[in-house]
Amino acid sequence: MKWIKWRWAVLAAVFVLFAAVGYYSDHKVVESVGVLENLSDNLKAAVATEDWFGAAQVLNGIKERWPPVRRNWDLRMHRDEMDDLDLALARLGGFVAERDKSSVLAELGAWKVLLSHVKQKEVLHWRNIL
Repeated sequence: MKWIKWRWAVLAAVFVLFAAVGYYSDHKVVESVGVLENLSDNLKAAVATEDWFGAAQVLNGIKERWPPVRRNWDLRMHRDEMDDLDLALARLGGFVAERDKSSVLAELGAWKVLLSHVKQKEVLHWRNIL
């Protein structure tokens, strides 16, 4: 009978560890999305005022933060979503270089929608379970 109690204790410990790692992982995804959304808002403000030098600096900040975030998210998400985010970022770079205000704002809108989808779909919520 003692071995049964021991196995339940191990099972409970594994479950607690699994839940803790999941919570930490979800927290990191939400944190990363928040940072990228904040940088996106800064880019939108720079483009709206036609501060192209500032827009290029903010875009470089996004491009610097993106590769480590992508590596972490690759374990959790579908490759298609990651590719869509990569393509949106590449298009943003081209539009900022060309100083095409309307295209930057349109692509930035798409980038932010993709980020919001990550937060909605990949983080554990009751609506994702039910």
